[in-house]
Amino acid sequence: MTKRGSQQIKKDILKVLTSGTYTYAELERKINTGYRSIVSNCKELESFQAVKIEKLDKHEANGKPYFQVSITNNGRDILKRL
Repeated sequence: MTKRGSQQIKKDILKVLTSGTYTYAELERKINTGYRSIVSNCKELESFQAVKIEKLDKHEANGKPYFQVSITNNGRDILKRL
C-alpha cells in the first residue's frame, strides 16, 4: 500500500465536500486517513479559501463543540483544475 501525498488528500477532501458538509471525524472516515491529517489539510485548504471551517458549540450526540467543513466556490474551481 502506497502512502498518499498531502495533495491527494486535499483533492479527496474537496471531492467529498462537493456532496455536502462534514465534520472532521466524518471526513476522517470517508477519506480513510488520520484525524490530524484531516485537520491540518482542511486548515491549509481554508487558507486558500477553498473550504469554510465553522466551529459549532454543541454536537447533538455528545454535547461537545465540533467543526463543520464545507467547500467554497473557490474550492470547486480549484478541484476542477486538479
